[in-house]
Amino acid sequence: MNKQFFEDISKMIEEAISGYEHLLELYKEKKQALIKPDKDMLGFTDEKIMTHVKFLTDLNKKREKYCKENGIESVKITDLIDLSSKEYPDLKEDYEKQKVKICEVANEIALIERTNVELLKHSLIMSDKMLDIIISAAMPQKDNYDRHGKNVDTSELSISSIVEDA
Repeated sequence: MNKQFFEDISKMIEEAISGYEHLLELYKEKKQALIKPDKDMLGFTDEKIMTHVKFLTDLNKKREKYCKENGIESVKITDLIDLSSKEYPDLKEDYEKQKVKICEVANEIALIERTNVELLKHSLIMSDKMLDIIISAAMPQKDNYDRHGKNVDTSELSISSIVEDA
């Protein structure tokens, strides 16, 4: 492999790092939409995330194609970094910095996504409890009692649990 190949790969990795950093910002934006809660912002942010993930996928395919055109089968960034370090030690420091940055960004994205999943779970639980409260308030009361504590059979819709004798 010539040095130009590894310099080109380094540029592609930098572009990927920038893309993942932008993705991290989008996940942070999504977290804020979940905390507020702002469903319009959440939908808009999810759409931006999906578009950006497609961009990153295309970027990875471009790197894979470039590697295969140059006779390299393993296109994982870590493998490319290791290969370049062996063939061109002067590039090793730059590649190591890129490797550390990728790991940091990936860990931050994973943490934010776990937080977002927990926020979504909490939202679902709260929505379910609110729905239960609304349903139980609107349903006919099965156990109504008069002022003497006796069960009164009624099919009326009533919010109160105590029914006075008329």
